[in-house]
Amino acid sequence: MFVFKFEKILKIKEDLIKKYMLEIANIEAIIREKIEYRKNLEYENSIRKRKIDEILKKEPDRETLLFIQENIDRVYDEIKYVNGVVDKLKEEKAKILEIVKSLNIEKKKLEKLKEKEYEHYTKEEAKKEMRFLDEIASIKAANNRANN
Repeated sequence: MFVFKFEKILKIKEDLIKKYMLEIANIEAIIREKIEYRKNLEYENSIRKRKIDEILKKEPDRETLLFIQENIDRVYDEIKYVNGVVDKLKEEKAKILEIVKSLNIEKKKLEKLKEKEYEHYTKEEAKKEMRFLDEIASIKAANNRANN
């Protein structure tokens, strides 16, 4: 029976691809989480800005305004940090996608090599069978001549 030489390598490539796809899914989940967090921060800041507008319409309290503005500034810093994290995660995801693409290319090459090797194997097996049948025919012919 023909033993596929490339099956183990193909299995390894497929397992790596699955592993990297899981990593990509995890990264995407983290990105979605961070984007949701950023949206919440932006919403909080919009509430704080409305509060500042309300305070300015009434009697402005310097301490309250400074406190709210400091909170807004801290949230903006957090938003910048989250944006940086998201950008890094997207870069990491892009790198992993490149690795997956190269693994897929290697996998396709191995599959083609496996097909060629299988064709070669079947041809060799057919040749062996023909030789075997020729030997049997030769032996029968020799036996027939010897008996006559």
